[in-house]
Formats: sequence, structure tokens, C-alpha cells
Amino acid sequence: MARKVFISFLGTNNYVECRYIFNETISEPVRFVQEALIAQICKGWTENDRIFIFCTSKQSTGVNGAKELNWFDNGQSRIYDDCERIGLLHRLTDLKHSLGLAAVVEEVDIEAGFSEDEIWDIFNTVYHKLTPGDEIYFDVTHAFRSIPLFSVVLFNYSKFMIGTRLKSIVYGAFEKLGTALEVRKIPKDERLAPVIDLTNIARLQEYNQVASGLKDFGKVKQITSVIMDDAFRELSASVTELDEYIATIDLNKIKNGKYITKFRNSYKFIKRKGKLVEPICNILDKLQNETSDFVSGDDFRNIVAAINWTIKHDMLMQTFPLTQEYLNLHVADIYKDMKPDSLSKKEYREFISDILGMPKEDFNARNWDYSLANYPDVADLLSKEPLIKELRPLYDKIRSARNSLAHGNGSISYNELIELIPTINDCIELINAYPSTQK
Repeated sequence: MARKVFISFLGTNNYVECRYIFNETISEPVRFVQEALIAQICKGWTENDRIFIFCTSKQSTGVNGAKELNWFDNGQSRIYDDCERIGLLHRLTDLKHSLGLAAVVEEVDIEAGFSEDEIWDIFNTVYHKLTPGDEIYFDVTHAFRSIPLFSVVLFNYSKFMIGTRLKSIVYGAFEKLGTALEVRKIPKDERLAPVIDLTNIARLQEYNQVASGLKDFGKVKQITSVIMDDAFRELSASVTELDEYIATIDLNKIKNGKYITKFRNSYKFIKRKGKLVEPICNILDKLQNETSDFVSGDDFRNIVAAINWTIKHDMLMQTFPLTQEYLNLHVADIYKDMKPDSLSKKEYREFISDILGMPKEDFNARNWDYSLANYPDVADLLSKEPLIKELRPLYDKIRSARNSLAHGNGSISYNELIELIPTINDCIELINAYPSTQK
């Protein structure tokens, strides 16, 4: 089970007691925002989970830091209220007892962050406290200087390196109440400061990665990693299916269009619900536009749309086998009335593949072999069809390219593959223009 980790940076100011509003719950009066957050976030955590409080210290910086001033008791020199004598360690110890919190609390010394080397040291200190699979809850309220900036980079780095997951970033907006001097004049029960959820803003980098994957590589599966709400499970499943069917050249499932129906229904529902942040909405809108050529229902147009998708996104390893198998499948469907009863649909598709891919000399001489030799009359009839005559030379180029890719023999270059794209388009146009394919 993934370990849960709460990360917070303690500042050096003499913090004033107030109440925080978080998840529609108003906390007890607390001096430190960490008390309110931990009481809400870490409730029910186990002894395997961790609460890390990062502090500057005299040992690390040469002067009294957050550790001396706010972690331990009696750190502040000017006291306005007896509660300001009590440090965060004392407050969290009381909190653990009163709420039965099981997670281990650990204070960690860090540098002040006044130079690039010190910033890197903070980065490494935080990173090395993480373990593979950690779920991270980050309090950015008192994170100083560059920490809010690099923390997003840090957590994306740890996600890539050790599979951590940023669950939330929150900020206690004490300053909404005014200055510390002004707040001290307000009755404690009226000092209500909101906790702002910054998680979606912090995930903008993840959204950018998803958008980049869609734009540059045609990869839509990544979107499932940033949409975690159960309401979007159907959409996540549909885009995952589209990715997987194209990757595995699953013609029947690409053709049946169920995934696009699911996606469009989910897309409409999500847009009506209006819960997603704008970057994700923009990605979904783009995905909706990018998949506009796919149709609901079982239709060859879905395979053509998938072929065009792979061409647009330079997925040539999928383009050529997808095209070749599409031609076999569609031509077999066009001439399905000529299928011998003893052949299954799959066998007839192979029969069509044999006649389309047969060498010119053998084809012209009617030297039928393989399955064609078992049904020479059907092969002879098909060989006279204008569509098959026109398609064969184009098909041969696609078949040769696919074989080169499959066998890794390097007989065809990348540029030569690109030059064959018009041939693919010619094949599709030829089938679409042929009278017997019209519906």
C-alpha cells in the first residue's frame, strides 16, 4: 500500500493564532497552519505514513532558524500571547494524543536557500525523504523564496523517477485577515482564514505533458493520469481503448466505434458538469476536434480515421500494417458474396490478401497457390474485378513497406516511408470511389 506523506516548511515569523477553513470544516484556534492541515489530511493515517516538517536551523545556516524560533518552545523573543510560547513540536505532540494520529512526525534541517547550491541542497533533501509510490500532500503556506517554484518540478521529477503521486497542494491564506498586528485585535473565533487548494494549478506541468503527447505523438492515454475523479472513469477508459487498439492494430475494435461513442457521451457529460480546470477542458476540446473523423457505430471510416491519426502523428509502425489489414478487410467485405461457404471470414480475408499480394507474373498467368489453389474459380473471378486490378500495384508497395518494418531489414528508409503516404491515400480514395462500396 502506498505510503502517505505530508510535507511542510516551517517559517520564522511569530505566527498569530487563528482558525482555518478547510474542506468546509473550521479548525480549532491554532497558531500554526500545519496543525489545522494535519488534523484534516492525516486523520486515519498509519505508522507507516510520514509527516515531514522542514526547518532552517542554526546548525545549517549559522543563525537561529525556524527550528529554534518555532519548532521548539519559547523560541520567539517578543510574546503577545501565552500560546506563542509553544512551538510546533509541542502542538503536534498534543495533536497526536488528542486525535490518535499514528503517522510519524519528523523535523528535517535544510539550508536557507540563498544560493543555487543551497537550493539544490533543499531539493535533494526533500527528494531523499521520499520513497517509491509515495502519495504527497504538500503545504506551501510558509515555503519560502524559490521553494514554491521548484516544488512542482521536484514532485514531477519524483513522479518520473520513483513513481510518487502529488495528491494535493494547499495554502493557508492568513494574510486575508490583515497584518499580524491587525489580526491580534480580532476576537479569536472571528479570525477565519481560508485554505486554498492549489493542486490543479500545480498540475499544469502535467497537463502540458498530456497536451504535448496528444499534439506531437497522438498519445491520449496520458490524460487518464491527471483525471482522477470517478466521474471521468468512462472517458479515461475510452481514450485508453483508442490508444491500445491503434497500438495493437485491432481492426475489429477500431471499426466498431464503441470507444468513440463512450468518449463523446463522457465528453458531453463532463462539459455539462463543468468541474474540470481550463487546461484539461482545452485538452478535451482538442481531443474532441482531433477525433471528429471517427464515427459512432460499426464503420470502415473508423479504420480510415485511425490510419490518418497514425500518419498525422508519425506512428509509421502502425500506419502500414493498419493500412494493409484495412485493405484486406474492406475488400473482403466488398466481395463477401463471393466467399466460399467453407471459408471463415478470417480465412477469406487471408484469401483476399493472397490475391492482392500475389506477384504480377503469377497473377497474370493465373498460377494460383496457397488458399487460391483450393478455390481457383473464385480466384479467377476476383482477378477480373477492376477494383482489385487497380489496387494491386498500390497494395504491393504498402505490403513491401510493412514487411521491411516487420523484419527490421532496413530495406526502406524513413523518407521512403513518408513518400508512400500518398499511395495510402490513393488506396483509400480508390475503395471509397468504387461503386460497390457505396452505402
